[in-house]
Parts: sequence; C-alpha cells; structure tokens
Amino acid sequence: MIQKLITVGNSRALTISKDILNQIGEADIADVHFVPAKKRIIVDFDQEEIVENLVDPEVYKVAKSLLKRYKAAFTELAKK
Repeated sequence: MIQKLITVGNSRALTISKDILNQIGEADIADVHFVPAKKRIIVDFDQEEIVENLVDPEVYKVAKSLLKRYKAAFTELAKK
C-alpha cells in the first residue's frame, strides 16, 4: 500500500487506513523504530508490550481510566 505523507507543522505525517486501524483495535500509543540502512519505519501497536517497557502497567491502567472518566473536563481545559 502506498500512502502520501502530509505536512503537519514542521513535521510529516502518515495516515493509517481505516482497514488497518480496525485490525489494530483500540490503540493510543505506538512504538516507532527507524531503520536508517533500509529507510524503513516500523510501527508496533502491541499495547501490553509497549506499556510494560514504558510505565508500570497498573499506573497506565489507572491513568487510562482517569482520562476516560474526565475526558470532557480535559477537553475543556485544553481549549483554554
């Protein structure tokens, strides 16, 4: 599949098709690796593995629950 890169500020972004997103499921974080020799980007959406490498799983679970519970409040705060 060929995807067009889009400009976002001073960066470039790559969209992920709806079909692929449906296969990935609910993902709010990804582990991204760049392989310079092959000019290849590898994106890993394995949430459990990513969380285990970044933060304590229990802390992540609580944070995700808080974000879900107070989403409206956080959205309002972000507008200010």
